[in-house]
Amino acid sequence: MISYWAFSSLINLITSAFLGFFVFSKNKKRALNVTYALFCLSASIWSFSYFFWQVSTAGQEALFWCRALMAGAIFIPVFYLHHLLYLMRIAQQRRGVIHFCYGFGLVFFFVNFTPLFVKSVSPKMWFSYWPDAGLLFLPFCVVWFWICLYGIWLLAKHVMLSAGERKTQLRYVLTATLIGWLGAFTNFPLWFDIPIPPIGNIFVSVYISLVAYAIIKYQLLDIRIAFTRAGIFIFVYTLVLGIPFGVGMKYLGSGLWLMPVSLMAVFATIGPFIYLFIQKRAEEALLQEQRQYQMTLQQASLGMGQIKELKRLLKLVVHIITKAVSVEHAEVYLLHEESGQFTLKASRGWKHKNREQVSVMELDSPLVVYLKEYRKAVICEEIEQYVRDNDAKEFKEIADIMKQLDSALIVPSFIDQKLIAILILGNKKAKKSYTKDDMAVFTILANQAGLAIENAQFYERMKETHSQLIKAEKMATVGTMADGLSHQINNRLHAMGFIAGDALDTIRSKKKEKNFAGMEAFLDEIEFSLSRIEDNVKRGGEIVEGLLKYTRKGSEGFEEIGFDKLLDSAVEMAQFKIKLNQIRIVRNFEKNIPGIKGNFTQLQEVFFNVIDNAYDAMMQRKEELNEDGYKPTLEFFAARKGWKLEIVIKDNGIGVKPENIEKLFTPFFTTKLSSKKGTGLGLYVIRQIIEENHGGQVKFTSLYKEGSQTVILLPSMVEG
Repeated sequence: MISYWAFSSLINLITSAFLGFFVFSKNKKRALNVTYALFCLSASIWSFSYFFWQVSTAGQEALFWCRALMAGAIFIPVFYLHHLLYLMRIAQQRRGVIHFCYGFGLVFFFVNFTPLFVKSVSPKMWFSYWPDAGLLFLPFCVVWFWICLYGIWLLAKHVMLSAGERKTQLRYVLTATLIGWLGAFTNFPLWFDIPIPPIGNIFVSVYISLVAYAIIKYQLLDIRIAFTRAGIFIFVYTLVLGIPFGVGMKYLGSGLWLMPVSLMAVFATIGPFIYLFIQKRAEEALLQEQRQYQMTLQQASLGMGQIKELKRLLKLVVHIITKAVSVEHAEVYLLHEESGQFTLKASRGWKHKNREQVSVMELDSPLVVYLKEYRKAVICEEIEQYVRDNDAKEFKEIADIMKQLDSALIVPSFIDQKLIAILILGNKKAKKSYTKDDMAVFTILANQAGLAIENAQFYERMKETHSQLIKAEKMATVGTMADGLSHQINNRLHAMGFIAGDALDTIRSKKKEKNFAGMEAFLDEIEFSLSRIEDNVKRGGEIVEGLLKYTRKGSEGFEEIGFDKLLDSAVEMAQFKIKLNQIRIVRNFEKNIPGIKGNFTQLQEVFFNVIDNAYDAMMQRKEELNEDGYKPTLEFFAARKGWKLEIVIKDNGIGVKPENIEKLFTPFFTTKLSSKKGTGLGLYVIRQIIEENHGGQVKFTSLYKEGSQTVILLPSMVEG
């Protein structure tokens, strides 16, 4: 009957041969893979010879196989340590050790086939032909064990020093090493007549399997699962291969038949893996196009979340699908909460159909109800087949709707339990069917699109909220400007009233004169009066126009804006709210600085708010600190910085307390003494206009009781 040791060596042979070839084929140029393959080769030679030694029936035959197996065993620790040094990434630092190990292996390889190494074979315990150690076998064992233990010590040391996934990988290999070498070491005691049989041989397969897994996989499997898989593999192959060999040994005895049968066992083991490998490559070649567009869709699904504009997002979805998958048409229907319908929001390819397109789907539509209930993609052919086989009326309605939509595949898009979008796909232009892989990819795409749609809708709502906040701030500001505006306009009206009254008095007095004299002087006086009226009307018109510009939405395009002109406009508006004669405005910039690329109305609002905030801060300092010689001063600096214009505004106002700095750009937060003086939206509006609308930057710094500084970076019309 064939022994356990013969079968364990056969299992070791199959495991080492297959996994060595598999790991090597994964990366033929990687030193880690190459050294592992060499280790497996030496283990294969040892296992192959071990098997034939165990089934030998003559002393000379057994002696030959013992020397053959030791030829493999000599290099097992050499390749093991070399592989381990690459695994720990210290091979370059331990080149001396590597050279020593290879020298050791070569010396004993040549000594191996002499009586100095394996002297003879003799019966020991249950073995008919166990090798007897020669004179040099003990020194060999000392070096052999040292190499193994040195590798284990290095590995344990690196486990202690590593962290994260790397620590897990090395710990995994260390565990496998301890198990594998514990089994291999049981082969040596009987050489020195110590009655311990090599019961742990099978553990060599466990080591080889676990290390192969550690090399191929980056994120390692739970070690219990790996042990279970290795145990199942060994158990199954022991039964599958053991029964035929056992029957052969019983009825045929040992002989030449074992060689071809052993090779058949090896090839039978490797055959399924080769088949799967070739099958995988063939499928990849046949399904290359499908894999390619599935990869494109997966990449697109990851990038959709970055698109904030809903209309652009939906157009991108149908564009990618029609181009990548090459379908006849694609549509996206989006849930419209107010109307309770799914409305067509994006379409591509339908115009070639020459038929009317469905624009809405009701919530109680059988198709919508089905998608909500089953929450999965629907293939039109399957629905039609189900209707034919079962005469199901409810599914016939769904089939009719799908036919009306001219769809081949319909994919729902959910957010939690809510159906928010429906993706309609026509037939593939190549007339190929949609596969299960397609459905899985489209389902992922639809769900990612759902998240992107929700983000885009949220962004649009936020934009509307921002717009309302900005409008509210403007209206509040206009309210505070009412007194100044009415005063300015009343002054103009009073002036025009006085001028007109003087002119009328002049005309009346001239009419009373019987002899009209001094016509030229009279006309000059009337002309002067009318020009003064015209000036006041023009000035009043400018005031009203400035107010209208300020309250305008500011949605017109970007243009070149001179900073000096922009500042003039902001100061002009500020005079209706603040008393400009109480502060000093200093312009420290050249007149010929590059223009700003921006929206005039929006930027006018920015600098109006800056001036207004600075004025309030300076007046607060003037009232609270009551400093002698204090002169409220607002300074403007501007200079080109690369392709941007850097504007620095400094005031010597009260400043901001350190604990309030971080809150300044929060809506409705204000440091002003009275809520009547501020809405808490000024700085928030400034940041929105500069950063969101113009792609610039705003930085605010302040020292309490000393002043504040605002730095604004805006795109310049001159590239850097």
